[in-house]
Amino acid sequence: DALMRITYAKVAWKEGNFKYASELYNQVLDKINVLNKGTQQENALVFFYYEYSEFLYHIADTSASLRYLENAKNLARSNKMKQMISYQLMVKSDSALKKSTLRIWRQSIVYFHNYGMTVMETQAYLDLARYMISQNEISEAATHLKTAHELAVTSGYNFLRWEIELVKGTLLKLQEREKELLVYLEGLLKSVDNNYFKCLLMMELIRIYQHQDKYDEALATALDGIQLCQRYSMISELANVSILIGELYHRQKADIAKAHFYFQQAYGAVQTMSQYGIPIVGVRAEVVNQYISFLEEHFPGDANESAKEDLFAFSAKLEWVRIKDLFHYNLFLYHYMNTGVGTKTLEALEFPASSFYSATERLRTRGIPFPNFRKNDVIIPGEHYIEGLQQYCRLHRDLTWVEINERFEKDMLAYHYKLNNYNKKQLAKNLNLAYSGIVNRTKYLTSGEN
Repeated sequence: DALMRITYAKVAWKEGNFKYASELYNQVLDKINVLNKGTQQENALVFFYYEYSEFLYHIADTSASLRYLENAKNLARSNKMKQMISYQLMVKSDSALKKSTLRIWRQSIVYFHNYGMTVMETQAYLDLARYMISQNEISEAATHLKTAHELAVTSGYNFLRWEIELVKGTLLKLQEREKELLVYLEGLLKSVDNNYFKCLLMMELIRIYQHQDKYDEALATALDGIQLCQRYSMISELANVSILIGELYHRQKADIAKAHFYFQQAYGAVQTMSQYGIPIVGVRAEVVNQYISFLEEHFPGDANESAKEDLFAFSAKLEWVRIKDLFHYNLFLYHYMNTGVGTKTLEALEFPASSFYSATERLRTRGIPFPNFRKNDVIIPGEHYIEGLQQYCRLHRDLTWVEINERFEKDMLAYHYKLNNYNKKQLAKNLNLAYSGIVNRTKYLTSGEN
């Protein structure tokens, strides 16, 4: 049953349905011990860690992806599996940017070829082409891409073939062959038999139409893309297409009402994904920023407030001590997973080690134990991980411990002040704080009000 869920999850995210994939993976995580019984079942656990890391990498949660790959590495027994894991660790970690890595990369390709691991061989050529593009080695990238394409077509790996053909479009774009690129993408859209890739192609076409001032074509394509996303539950692409439509209505059509609707739809899709553990990073963070920028431009008083209401919704029925504890836990967690374990986090926050240990011990005594990141298999309890707080920490990641605590207290009290109908006595009661303390701490919110 668990292996079936893992397989369905992979199909789901390959089809762009990140929400369903995340649900399935979480179901497996809840019963992870089932995969860790007996000698053969241990291989099932390796398989899960490996597949789950691929999904995490695809949704831009790189640190978690590498963590699960390390877990897989520690349990792997077969040489083929070890080689696959080592290869993925090399490509996904920063070491892939070192020129010395290319020798190991090519050795991996030879290994995959010699042992008939054609999927991995094709993937490795595609990854190498992408790496060469990042290094602006266009000619070499094209050579590797051609090899990958031949392998994918010959072996009937359609998903990989479409992925390779998308990257070929990137090459044409970098070579500034826009007319050729447009014909190529329009032709590809007719031939691709996968809704997720159709949507990705549509977004590329929309951008080209925009660049060529063909706004009607861009809007028509985008609206077709929305229907496709909604029909096949491609919530990640729904956010991306919606933001493009929002931009078109905003800047080209000057229709603020329609622009607001689509910006809001994009933002809502990102928030829905965050509820399923899909981090608000990269393109998804840009969606949030564009939505907030739009609100600030057209509804200046409501922008930050609207965004914070979504981030702080978890705290509506909590007391102040619990809110602060969860904030500190998520702040440490965010920096450990993104800034670095141990001293890197403390340096970024300008927080003494002794104070950190006191803080984590206080959290532990209140039922929020801090994960042991020294272990390979780090388990982060879902009930204490708050995506709204993770996003808040991302937005203020450059602040020190003192600065972010001051900022958080002001923002959170402002949120609860509104929640309590601007009644400070009610606010003090619901947060379980002394009324005199509330009056002093909320002077910035009012002037001359008790």
